[in-house]
Amino acid sequence: MTRWVLKCVECNVEWRLEASFDLSEFPKLYHYCRNCRKNTFHQILGKEE
Repeated sequence: MTRWVLKCVECNVEWRLEASFDLSEFPKLYHYCRNCRKNTFHQILGKEE
């Protein structure tokens, strides 16, 4: 399982997502943001080392 660092494009909060697939092929991810309390786009910053 790989941990990815994501950043909400609306509130700029960074968080980690564990996924079993490669997210590097996607420019953005549409996901629920706990800070905004709505679905927003998230920028994929890369893998956590």
